[in-house]
Amino acid sequence: MSKTKSNRKGKVAQAAPDNSKRKFMMLGLGSAGALAVAGIGYSAGWFGSSSPSSSLPVAAPTPNLATGKPLPPVTLTANFPNALAAVNELTSYYARELNNASTLIHCVRAFGKNFKLNDGSLAVDFLCARFAAEKEINGKRYVYFTREAEVHEFSFLKTMLEAGVSPDQPVTVGGTKYTLRDVGESAKSLFRCDPKNFDRYEANYLGRHLPWGLIAFSILVPPSQPTWVNAYGETINLPEIIDASFAVLSSLCADVHETSARGELESLEFRKGLKKFSCDGMHSAYSYYSCLKHGFTGNDMQGRINKLTDNLLLRLREDSLAIDREADAVKGMGPDFIGRIALEDQGGKLTTKGTPPRDLAEVMRFRFQIRMLGHALEAVNYAKLHKLIKLTPVQEGKLRAGEQMLYEYLVKLRATDLQPYMVWHDKFVGETVIALAHAARGMKLLTSENPDTLA
Repeated sequence: MSKTKSNRKGKVAQAAPDNSKRKFMMLGLGSAGALAVAGIGYSAGWFGSSSPSSSLPVAAPTPNLATGKPLPPVTLTANFPNALAAVNELTSYYARELNNASTLIHCVRAFGKNFKLNDGSLAVDFLCARFAAEKEINGKRYVYFTREAEVHEFSFLKTMLEAGVSPDQPVTVGGTKYTLRDVGESAKSLFRCDPKNFDRYEANYLGRHLPWGLIAFSILVPPSQPTWVNAYGETINLPEIIDASFAVLSSLCADVHETSARGELESLEFRKGLKKFSCDGMHSAYSYYSCLKHGFTGNDMQGRINKLTDNLLLRLREDSLAIDREADAVKGMGPDFIGRIALEDQGGKLTTKGTPPRDLAEVMRFRFQIRMLGHALEAVNYAKLHKLIKLTPVQEGKLRAGEQMLYEYLVKLRATDLQPYMVWHDKFVGETVIALAHAARGMKLLTSENPDTLA
């Protein structure tokens, strides 16, 4: 496969195209239509649905509990205590103001099962009372959280399991009462996945949904009994699915070692390949740590985890450089143009109010840097917490450098007034909250504030 080469400054190492072409052509990608004018930035998923990280509901299905009080920007020095304060404040405030399913489940992840809404009620109770549904298959009824609310299949379930929510937690559908335990049992029956063809039942299931299922099933399914028959009569072999999906991610990410060794930025093929994986493939990486933690050790799992860890730590720097390249590609296009493309990419289904804020491109850069660094830190610190890995001094150095980058972006975002974004396009803020929540949990996992252990 031929690869477009870029040096560390992000300049494409190839013949310069015709100067009459738009700037995006000089950055390594051609145009296939009106939306492609955003070049590298667009191709890398800078606009809405071109990144499968999430797709937030447009509005909460309940009366908004927003206080209407703004969160004033604050300038802080980039260190751990300040960054933690910043991420906690941004995540909790804006999630409560938005009051939708995706941001609230992420606050359960960031703060634990006792996270409360502005009215003092528990987010877990709210989610379990509002977003469950039933379906009947072959004469049996099953309970699940709706895809519209979850975005990623089984994401509510696995988040609640990791947060230590009781299996007896009530889950209601109309007048029918279930428990989280029932949701877990139903999930096994509803799960469909063919490790020989991950697109068999749904396109891009591997990147958009499988990681959350792997985390949930690694917790629910004993390694000694790793197979079961689902509601459709299909045999599910969890180790086979783990093995085959891990191989796909590993093959894609091998590109990073190659380009880094040549002193080049990550290839555009790799960056486009990441589009198929939610949040830069970090959810997938985390899922394999969870599988190892819960006893799924076959197929040289420990050796593969060690290589995965080395790759993640390398990507802290390499992905960050690539994100900056993508930010440069869209920066000169102006907030009006970027905002319009973002809406077109959503098929015109989303609306905004007024003009995009002037610093839109820069705040997008903050968001994508925080998303990548926060998810990576969460995965690696989870592995460290459960003693799944042992880092070398060189690897520890890469981790420290990545952490410091995260602190810097968090305090930069905290110094930004996000209220204009709430007015312009609250989905943009919702996506930012999701990135922040993972960063918050990653920073807390090795501290006394680990949200998974808070009573």
